[in-house]
Amino acid sequence: MRKILLVFFLVSFSKNYAQIDYAYVYNNDSIIKKGVNFYDAEKYDEALKEFHKISKLDPKYLNAQYEIALTLSAQDKKTELKTFLEDLYKRGKMEKNPELYKLYAIFLSNEKEYDLSEKIFTEGEKYLPNSSTFLYNFAVLYVRKKEPQKAVDILKRIITNNPNHASSHYLLGSIAFENGKITEGTLALMSYLIIAPTGQFASEAVVQLNANYGQNYLTENKLVFSKSGDNFEEIETILRNQLPLKKVYKIKSSIDDVLTRQVQAVAEYTAEHKIGDGFFETTYMPWVKQMVEKNQLEGYSYYSLLSLEDKIGKELNKQKKKITSFIDDYVTKDLWSAFGKRKLDLFGKEEEVIVSIRNERPYIIGKQTNGEFQGKCKYLNVYGNLNGELNFIDGNLDGLQKYYDEDGKLTEEKYFTAGKLNGKRTTYYENGNISLTEIYKDDKLNGICTSYFPNGGKNCEINFTNGERDGNLICLYEAGTKKNEIDYTSGKLSGKYNIYNEIGALTETYNCVNDKIEGNYVEYFDGKTVKAEAVYKNGLVEGSYKFYNVNKGLEKENIYALGEIVKSTDYFENGKKSYESLYNKGEIETYSFFDIYGNKYFEEKYKSGELKSGLQFSANDTKGVPVNVTKKSFELKNFDGTLRIKGAFEKGKKTGEWNYLYASGIPRLKEFYISGKTNGISTNYNMNGDLSSKNNFTNDTINGRYEVYDGDKVSQLFNYEKGEQNGPYQTFYSDGAVSTEGYMVESDIEFDKFTYSQNGSISNIEHYISSYLSNRKTFDLKGKQENDIDFKNKTGKFTFSFQNGAYSKNYELKNGILNGKFSSYDKSKTAIVEAEYINGKLHNSYKEYSPVGSILIEKNYYCGKLNGLTKYYDYVGNLRLTEEHNFGVENGKTIRYYNNKSKMIEYNQINGAIVGETTYFNQKGEPIVIIGYDNNVATYFIRKNKTGELNEKVNIENQTAEILSSYPNGKIAIQFKLDKGSINSRFIINNIEGKLEYECTYRNSSLEGERIEYYTNGKPFKKENFINNSFEGKQQYFKQDGQLWAEISLKSDELHGNALIYNAGKLVETKKYDSDELVDIIK
Repeated sequence: MRKILLVFFLVSFSKNYAQIDYAYVYNNDSIIKKGVNFYDAEKYDEALKEFHKISKLDPKYLNAQYEIALTLSAQDKKTELKTFLEDLYKRGKMEKNPELYKLYAIFLSNEKEYDLSEKIFTEGEKYLPNSSTFLYNFAVLYVRKKEPQKAVDILKRIITNNPNHASSHYLLGSIAFENGKITEGTLALMSYLIIAPTGQFASEAVVQLNANYGQNYLTENKLVFSKSGDNFEEIETILRNQLPLKKVYKIKSSIDDVLTRQVQAVAEYTAEHKIGDGFFETTYMPWVKQMVEKNQLEGYSYYSLLSLEDKIGKELNKQKKKITSFIDDYVTKDLWSAFGKRKLDLFGKEEEVIVSIRNERPYIIGKQTNGEFQGKCKYLNVYGNLNGELNFIDGNLDGLQKYYDEDGKLTEEKYFTAGKLNGKRTTYYENGNISLTEIYKDDKLNGICTSYFPNGGKNCEINFTNGERDGNLICLYEAGTKKNEIDYTSGKLSGKYNIYNEIGALTETYNCVNDKIEGNYVEYFDGKTVKAEAVYKNGLVEGSYKFYNVNKGLEKENIYALGEIVKSTDYFENGKKSYESLYNKGEIETYSFFDIYGNKYFEEKYKSGELKSGLQFSANDTKGVPVNVTKKSFELKNFDGTLRIKGAFEKGKKTGEWNYLYASGIPRLKEFYISGKTNGISTNYNMNGDLSSKNNFTNDTINGRYEVYDGDKVSQLFNYEKGEQNGPYQTFYSDGAVSTEGYMVESDIEFDKFTYSQNGSISNIEHYISSYLSNRKTFDLKGKQENDIDFKNKTGKFTFSFQNGAYSKNYELKNGILNGKFSSYDKSKTAIVEAEYINGKLHNSYKEYSPVGSILIEKNYYCGKLNGLTKYYDYVGNLRLTEEHNFGVENGKTIRYYNNKSKMIEYNQINGAIVGETTYFNQKGEPIVIIGYDNNVATYFIRKNKTGELNEKVNIENQTAEILSSYPNGKIAIQFKLDKGSINSRFIINNIEGKLEYECTYRNSSLEGERIEYYTNGKPFKKENFINNSFEGKQQYFKQDGQLWAEISLKSDELHGNALIYNAGKLVETKKYDSDELVDIIK
């Protein structure tokens, strides 16, 4: 950090806009370091650009603001700096980085706004009561305000606490001289020169000391430098009478000048003076007296003049050996035992202590014997505040040691014996809860060690013997259920290795012998359904390693022999092979591609791990056509000849741009390679052609900006560094407004997360400790804080109300995490949500209700994953959709319903892929068209023939067709267009009379515009509005007689605005929502 001078220079800055650099890696330390380097090189504009890159969400944001202020000051743009600092002050940011108080107060002092400067200094002093630079500039303010007594009092505080703060010695000495206190001034400036002989004020100090005391510094003193003691009348008489300047006074220096004579006189006087309790006596005389007694006065006379080397260099060069001897024999060896000695408060009792210095600042304060710390000492931080309580015996840590953070919170306690960790070590989270307890013996872990969660509850526990794990490692979930159980012997895995989910079901199990897996290895979805299985022998897989999907079908199988893989096969949901690789001595030889029908369409051939050639198979050539991969141009096609991959090779390795396509021909992925590794921007697309995500790779690792899209707009924005999410992140509403933002460290949320309503006002602020939610603050629509929910040690049932009582939430918590029943009700006791959690994850039944009070969603969860039947209802309570899931994956029937409870659409999914036939119905329940799918690919449709039978099959080419089926009377039953697998058209279903039963419009399979469903009498049942598949605007529901039933306003798929509820066509209740949150009820 650059030193702050008394005079600040100011500068303005401007925002810079540039194209998005996806390769830019956000790393706060690197950014700030780069900015500082620019600053040091006086490239201030470049420095500002770097500092402005630090996000407001970054924990080092205020560090960057500090650097910006320094840079602005260096550019001397005062108006901009003032505005900048005022803004930080008004926003309350300075409390979180008190150094900003210093910058602001100094700036105001320099601009002669003394009263406001004093106000800022006074506020900052609460946080920086022991900061030498802060207090020094406070003293300078009082000098400028012509209130020298206040300056003297502050300078004495600084010098008492920090003997090494040279500028304070100088300023105190100068004030003493200005007020006629020549002995005090001499002692202070002598002290300045002993610690800063070439310092900023060294030349000025020499000049002041070289002034004839009989003719200068004659002003009558009106200040109190010491309340008692400091009686220097005898030496002052001698100095005023100029006796040391007479030739008869013998000096101990080859440099004969006013300074050497007067300083020697004062120094020799200290040897005879009886030290009292005055500030100058107790602070300065001990070291001067020591120097005289050790016969080092001559060396000092040369050493103190080093700042004049350009003027008296020849004379100083003659005394080089004496100067070196003075430094080695006195300054380095003996000075600090006297110079650093003080009487200070040491934990409530005044003691004679030594203030030790490290990196030019006070480091440890305590009593010393023979240069070694003894007893209880203070360990200080960079601001001079307490950073720890240390106990010493003969210079070695011994006993209990305590450490604190900058806010004074206890962070660690540990016991030492003769400088070695012995006994218990305890660390603490910022909220005061225990983080970790360890037992040490002779610097090695030995005994039971236990970690804890930030909100309470044990995390993991294991025994150590001689620094190694030895025994049963048991970890728990926050709510207390077992997470894992692992056996160790002498630091090695030995015995069972079991992993459990939140409800206690076994999810992974195997045994180890001497750190190697031995015997059966099994993973489960739920303790019963196998997810993976293998057999190990001496740590190596023996035979087959199988992976299963949630349907118990084989997903992947690896075959091993003698510990080396020989074959690897991946499977489609229908059981057919999708990929197969063959190996020889652990190196890949061939890699084959298959379609969903089992047809091989490409084979890659490798040698020594390098791709050498390929074979392209097709329906017309099942033997394969050789493909030269040494050429730059490369294409890979499906069995039916459809292009799937296009790129280039160089020396058998991928290079340049590569494009991957869906079976429909729509782009799936575009990425770039250098020497076979992904480098550059990677762009992913959905099956409908919409942009899905965009990110950067560096040598096969995600590195830089990562954007997730919804339609053509960014919905999520992350920063990656070396494959992990690091830095600020944001999510967005559909209109581009920020929805949430926070900061991630190693892919976990840390620090503060902010959630905003759609109008931009703050909705809640969550604080995370080690990725665990520890506190939540909620706000009403006016921005007033309503709740401050601290999850620390929260166990039991709790109720909180929101939006001035519009609704409430009932929690069951265990160690601060949701565990048990959860419900939410409006102020009329109408249910909003009813759910159950286990260790923070949804489990079992989940129900959500509409503004009307009817059921809206019914789901079933298993440890946070959808499992079983899910039902979605419309806003007036009619069942509209059912889905089936297994452990978070869509499996089984999906059915959409009309308002009369008859089916509208029915299809099957396996592992999220549509397979088999999808049937569309009219409101009478009659099937009107069937579309056949293979792994999400539409291959044919069946329409009604002229007699009304559903048996006229039409093949679909390239997933593109007009789906049209008509009744025998010629009236259209259903009509829409498939365009490369996506619906791109108006979608209608009619009854046999040709009247509409259902109509909407799709763009790339996303609903766009109005969707209307009709009663059988032809009147609208509902009118809904969409933008990019999200509810947007008014959604209206009608009774069969045409009277309005409900009108629900939504924005960005969230309840937003008024929900109007009618009875017999009359408005009976209005519920007001903002960003999916109920804010008021009017009846």
